[in-house]
Amino acid sequence: MSRIPAALTAVEAAERRKLPVPADVYETSAVRGAIFQTVQQPDPERPALPGTAADVEQVIREYAATLQTLDLTRRAAGRFQDEADARFVEAVRAAVPGWIAGLRKEFTTLVGVVSKAAEKLPESLDLIDPRRMNWANPSHMAAYTKAEGAVVQLEQLVADRTCIVKVAGGDGGKDNALFAVAALPQPTTERVMAHDWKQLSPTLVQWRELRQQPVARWVYLTRQQELTLSLATPGEVRQRSIQVERWREAGMAMRSALTTAGGRQAVQTYLAQTA
Repeated sequence: MSRIPAALTAVEAAERRKLPVPADVYETSAVRGAIFQTVQQPDPERPALPGTAADVEQVIREYAATLQTLDLTRRAAGRFQDEADARFVEAVRAAVPGWIAGLRKEFTTLVGVVSKAAEKLPESLDLIDPRRMNWANPSHMAAYTKAEGAVVQLEQLVADRTCIVKVAGGDGGKDNALFAVAALPQPTTERVMAHDWKQLSPTLVQWRELRQQPVARWVYLTRQQELTLSLATPGEVRQRSIQVERWREAGMAMRSALTTAGGRQAVQTYLAQTA
């Protein structure tokens, strides 16, 4: 399946975010354009019919030669299309990590704005809602306005990031929207043995429950202490999502043992095998 639409969308998103687009992206795009124009080149207009029979055959012969040459040229150009498309897609894919890196500074800045505003917002997430806010409290009003403005920009930034990474196959996996912006700590034997997953798993649940409340969702992310907020490349999203399974499987390995020592050994073995 062609990834040309995804590549074009990625370039548009990068340009929209004013990210530097490598020269080879534009060059391979121009090559595609030149081939497309050649493939789509229309037939030349038919020449006027000569007034004498003696001239008809010559005019037709010349017009036929022109049509034949043009048809062969279009067919030949078509044989270059797949290679040109592949070069363009590959050039765009190669630019993705740099574009994500270019978004990270703005992402960090906006997260900082939300984090600072969160300090002056109600402790209860249920109250971080325009329908339930105490607008008579000037401190809350100012903090919510700042947080909301930053969240709108964060949501657009994350949406543009999603457009960019689709050319690389997208993120995939459950909770990929979360892992695009946050990472769980890697499981360790000590933390698994201490049942730390019990304090980590509610983080995922809370994230899902706040999907209709973007401001409260981002406030929650900046307040919690378990997840590390950072913008991810597609590969990083997959790595982050795998940590959920590692935490769960390591816990199951621990519980399947008959003794504490056996559980510890089972956890160590599983984590080593999946590192």
